[in-house]
Amino acid sequence: MNFIEYIFILPENQEEDVETFLAINEFQNYYIDKPTKGQEAIKLYINPNYPEQEVLNFFEDRFELISKKEISEQEWLKPWVESLKPFEFLENIWILPDPEKSEGVPKNAKIIKIIPGTAFGTGLHPTTKLAAKNLLKVIGEGAEVLDVGTGTGILSIIAYLFNAKNIVAIDYDILAVEKAIETFNLNGIENITVKQSDLLSNIDNSEKFDIIIANIVVPILLRLLDDEKLDNILNDNGYLILSGINAERENEILSKITEHEYNIISREEDAGWISILLQKRI
Repeated sequence: MNFIEYIFILPENQEEDVETFLAINEFQNYYIDKPTKGQEAIKLYINPNYPEQEVLNFFEDRFELISKKEISEQEWLKPWVESLKPFEFLENIWILPDPEKSEGVPKNAKIIKIIPGTAFGTGLHPTTKLAAKNLLKVIGEGAEVLDVGTGTGILSIIAYLFNAKNIVAIDYDILAVEKAIETFNLNGIENITVKQSDLLSNIDNSEKFDIIIANIVVPILLRLLDDEKLDNILNDNGYLILSGINAERENEILSKITEHEYNIISREEDAGWISILLQKRI
């Protein structure tokens, strides 16, 4: 598949605002490059069949365009993948963005191997880490887990590493579904069920879960909370983890939560992003 590569100069102190905008717009085909003309540059990769005009308009209105060209997916992923190194995601949980590189990883660490690619990512975004922190507070042996908007599959793999019994991973984007399956196979995991689903549309009312994780953007979280099926499939005293909440819209989520029978157990925040751990009341 070919993409159009756009390279924009990224002014000093703009990185956090830009990454917030891209996360809110669910755009993942980018990376921030080494200094160009004495400044950082951000590279966007646009599928010409889905031009992501809102994203392009944002950058064209604000930043200097220094290059535009057609490029294959393999070409633009290669230098990015080569620059990635293993990193400790949470205590004793390490992510290997390149499965061939494991230097510096402790022998007793829990390891998650991933292959970065389009509509995928590395798990570096704060929303994934915040959701994982809340998951580790409640995950236990035999837990039944639903991962809504699985994306990288990292949260499902963490549930697996901590002995969840039944894990279902869903995503609206069929490419993300394919990448999640690829990642589970890479990690030798065969018993995570993966489905393409618009939120809970492909989850049966008879299915029950102890933990539901939703690491998605606020408008979609609000849709999820409005879905009657959510309460039906979450067990009594079960946990709901919401992540992907930008600080400016936290009150919208909190207001929506009051319409349901949930207790707020904890709140995690990092770099303007928030994850909330809820427990369903009987």
